[in-house]
Amino acid sequence: MIFVFLPAYNEEIAIRRLVKKFDTELRDKDLYKIIILDDGSTDGTFKAAQKASEQYPVEVLRHEKNQGLGQTMIDGLKHCAEISSANDLIVTLDCDDTHEPNYVHSAIAKIEEGCDVVILSRYQKGGGEKGLSRLKSFLSRGAGLFLKLFFPIKGVKEYSCGYRVFRASALKEAFRVFGDNFVRLPHMGFVVTPEILIKMKMLKLRIAEVPFVLNYGQKPGASKNKPLKTIAGYFALVYLYWGRRIKNISR
Repeated sequence: MIFVFLPAYNEEIAIRRLVKKFDTELRDKDLYKIIILDDGSTDGTFKAAQKASEQYPVEVLRHEKNQGLGQTMIDGLKHCAEISSANDLIVTLDCDDTHEPNYVHSAIAKIEEGCDVVILSRYQKGGGEKGLSRLKSFLSRGAGLFLKLFFPIKGVKEYSCGYRVFRASALKEAFRVFGDNFVRLPHMGFVVTPEILIKMKMLKLRIAEVPFVLNYGQKPGASKNKPLKTIAGYFALVYLYWGRRIKNISR
């Protein structure tokens, strides 16, 4: 079983596109299910998700009030871990139509080779990005280099992209070991993405990358990322986790 988790905030247009694309890619696979968690959207996101559930295997969850990406990722991943079996796969990605579902096949193949977590990476050979401003591209690459300096993972270059495939057993183990401290900076928004990766590293899981092309030009709305807040969050990650091992992490 493949679970696709989509954290959604004001993504009414993108949801319609993304669900249809995933159905095209996964309908011939084993059973799949898309989990959409609407984080208190103020547009028609919730209605669009409900409409999609009438045609596709979609489960719709909702935060009545906006809680931010960090808490949405925690709640969505915990739900996926609870309803999945150990051998299932859990796919995460942004819900803004910048991540094409067709790339998921190479990531699944890598999981089948024995990996626990596979990151879809712009920085592997064959990957890239379209429609991203020079400033955003520079900041993203800089963030990756900064995080790799403090949290090196062999073969990994992409720390900030949320397009990933997990063995369900890996996420189950993370919630078992870290409990409520699986994500300690939910209030820092997009910082949740590298924090989850750091936790996977601490568990000594097998992590790899496959290439994909980020197509930022397809994004139907404005970016929700706040660069200064995100940068501050990266320094907070260093403070919390640099040099720490699981036995040193308070539970």
